[in-house]
Formats: sequence, C-alpha cells, structure tokens
Amino acid sequence: CGFDKITTLIGMSIVASVWGARLTYQFIKKDGYTLAGEDYRWKYIKEEFRRRRCNRILYQLFNLFFIVIYQSVLLLMVVMPQLVLAGQTHLTLTPTDYLLLGFYLLLVLIESIADHQQQEFQHHKYAALRNGIPLRGHFKDGFLQSGLFAYCRHPNYVCEVLLWWVFGGMSVTRVGVTWSLVGAFNLATLFTGSQEITEQISCRKYPMYRKYQATVPSFIPNVQVLRLSILSDGRYTVTSDNKISKQNN
Repeated sequence: CGFDKITTLIGMSIVASVWGARLTYQFIKKDGYTLAGEDYRWKYIKEEFRRRRCNRILYQLFNLFFIVIYQSVLLLMVVMPQLVLAGQTHLTLTPTDYLLLGFYLLLVLIESIADHQQQEFQHHKYAALRNGIPLRGHFKDGFLQSGLFAYCRHPNYVCEVLLWWVFGGMSVTRVGVTWSLVGAFNLATLFTGSQEITEQISCRKYPMYRKYQATVPSFIPNVQVLRLSILSDGRYTVTSDNKISKQNN
C-alpha cells in the first residue's frame, strides 16, 4: 500500500518538477537571476504608485506582502492536492491519472511553444532595430499576432492556469472537490489581474494593440479560426465584425 501511495505522488511530483524546470530555464533566458533582472511590468507598477503619489512605505508593503509573501505561499497552495492525497490509501495510478498527467505535460509543452514564439519575435524585432532594418507587418505593429497568438492573446497564461486545475483534478477524481483547489483558484485570479496590467501596458506602447484586442479573444481561443487553419494551409484572421478573413501571402 505504501508503494502504491508513493507511485501516485511521485507521478504528480515528476510533472510538477518538469513545470519547475521549464520555468527556471525561462527565467534564465530572461536574465531573471541577474541583479538587474526584473519583470518588465514592475516598472509600470512603480510608475503607477508615483502617479498616484502613494507613500513609498505603501509600495514597500505591497512588495513585501504581495511580491514576496503571497506569491511564495501561492506556490505551496497550487500543490496542495498532493497534500490531500498523501492522507489517502490505495493510490495506484489509474488510466484517469495517466490521462491527467499527460494533459498536464501537454499544457507545459504548449506554454513552452508560446513563450518561445514570443521570445523569437522580440529577438528578431530588436535585432532589426539595432541594425537599422525597417520594420514591416507585425514587427512594425510591435507585438506578436501569429502562431499561437493568432488564436488568443495570452496562450501561455491559459496553459499556466489550466495545468494547475488539471493537477488539482487528480485529487478531485479520488476525494471530490476540496479546499485543495484554492491554489488553482487563486492563480486564476492572479493571472486575470496580471492580464489586465499587461494589456494596459501594451495599449500604451502599441497603437495597433486595441485592434488586436477587438479581433482576437483574450483567453478562450477562436475555435473557428483554429479549425480553418488546421484544414487549410491559408492564414485566417478575425475581422472587426467577427467574420473570418483569409490572408493572402
């Protein structure tokens, strides 16, 4: 019985470790571990604090409780389904478990592809700017609108939120809905707020972003565009009146 229990928990630990390794690699690519490394959104958040003439102590309290404490606690909260299962017996991996674990890894893969597409786009854009090459098309707009970003504006956010609901699903299939899902719920709430900040920044930086907002959904992919793209080698976009339009190369 002890081996059965460890088998299930190890399966969950393996996929969570894959997620953690990917996130660490992603952070390294962004120079996040350097002294100057910082999420680009914090610059705008600091400016907002200054614009509202908030006391500096207030920002430091925000930094302490939200950035340092809350986000660290959140990492513990999202793996609480394992804590729930640790108290259970007869936890041999079932076909449903394998399906959920596989789906979790698929979401990690899709999220990795979305991050890679975004980084490649930004790399080529800034390389062109450094070399004095005129920007055209989406590069001139300044933001990525192709690949996974043609179907929804935040494919990486979607995957990040869904994979922890899938992780929690492994406890739900055995013990039902419990308090262990509080982590997935909190993460979804956090990403909703983060998305709003990200979009406000993008609207300030890129004049064409509002048109992108009007034609491409934020989280739920446009299934019709996805289906047409799979069935045809043509490129499709959604027009402002929500009709499907084929783009000619």
